[in-house]
This record gives sequence, structure tokens and C-alpha cells, in this order.
Amino acid sequence: MLEQLIALCTSRTGLLRIVLVSDAAIALSYFAIPITMAIVLRHRKDDIPYRWLWTLFVAFIVACGLTHTAHFWSAITGAGYPGLHAGIGLVTALASVATAIAFAFILPQIKLLPSPKVQRSHLERLVAERTAEKDRLIREINHRVGNQLQIMHSILSIESRRATGPEGREILGRLRRELDVMCEQHAERSRHDYLTVPSSGT
Repeated sequence: MLEQLIALCTSRTGLLRIVLVSDAAIALSYFAIPITMAIVLRHRKDDIPYRWLWTLFVAFIVACGLTHTAHFWSAITGAGYPGLHAGIGLVTALASVATAIAFAFILPQIKLLPSPKVQRSHLERLVAERTAEKDRLIREINHRVGNQLQIMHSILSIESRRATGPEGREILGRLRRELDVMCEQHAERSRHDYLTVPSSGT
């Protein structure tokens, strides 16, 4: 087995096969990567900045794939195809230089972009602040509602003591009982929301 492997790596035919397989695998990979990038860019186009930089990367990767494709074709046919190699080499060089310059130019701006961790932390802080503000407003509203109920309860208590006729006392008593139910319901709902409100007196 080892001798066969050594023979494969040292013979002209074996080396040719290795070159063909390597160039084919590299070319296919170079052509597959831009397809994946295009799919990601299509579905996340609103989330990915500098789309033109992605386009340059795609052009660079495709040009590299064409280079290995030309090598593969030359190895199969045995012809040099200098014009083909020169043209593909020129395209690859232009794509490489353009991508390198663009990336170097845009690098300072990319470094300023917040990372997902920073964005998540900022969002969590905003949510916590909004939640705290909402809870504060709810507590304030419940406190004011509780105060108004207390005032109404006190007024009814005073009027009940001042009432002279049985009919008036009955009406005021019924109103007090209804108000007591409202106070209890308000206090219960406030406790359910983990809020502290003043309890009503009887």
C-alpha cells in the first residue's frame, strides 16, 4: 500500500492525477463559495453592510476558480493556452488588487461597526430601561387610583355619618360596599402585578 502511494506521488501519471483532482476540487470550491455568499446576501441584504465589497469578493473568488479551471483544462489537453492563462491571470490580478484596496479602504469603518455582542447588550439595556419606566408609570397610576379610591371612601364615610334618613344611609352604605369591592379588586390586581399600592380602609 505504501509502495503504491509512493509510486503514485512520484510517477508522471500519478502526479498528473493529483494535479487534476486538486485543481478540480479547488475550482469547484471557488465556484460554490460565491453561490453561498449570494444566497446569504439575498436573504440578509438589509442586515449586511457594504454589499459592494461582497461583490468584489465574489469576483475575486470566481477569478481564482477560473485560474484553477484553466490549469485543469491545460493538464487534460496538454496544451499551454498562454492567451487563456494570460487573460484569466489579468482578470484575477485586477479582482485581487481591487478587493485588497477596497478592503483596506473600508477597514476603519468596519472596525467601528458594533459587534453582535455589543448590539445585544445595548438592546438588553434598552429593554431593561423601558421595562423599568413602564413599571414606574404603572406604580404611579396605581398609586393615584388608590388615593382616589381612598378619598372617595372617606367622603362616603363622612356622608354616611351625616345622613339622617334611613334611605340615605342605605344608599350610602351600598355605595361604600361597592367601593370596598373596587378597592379590594384594585389591590388584588396590583399585588398580582407585583406592585405596591396603598390599601383601602373600611
